[in-house]
Amino acid sequence: MIGLKLKEEESFHGEIIETPEEFIEDLCERVNIAYSTMMEEEDKMNQLAFITTFLIAFKGRLNRVSEKN
Repeated sequence: MIGLKLKEEESFHGEIIETPEEFIEDLCERVNIAYSTMMEEEDKMNQLAFITTFLIAFKGRLNRVSEKN
């Protein structure tokens, strides 16, 4: 089973995340913002670079807060 360690994790708006539900809500908001920002970019290579960078950061954040029990 995988748990979350949310010590001092901050939301997109800088608020402290206290529950797994708040963490998931924040990730959803970040995905929506990233998607909107990416779609505003007309150049496909820039879109690819943007989403790749976002996914690397997303993976890092999940790894940081995940702990195996």
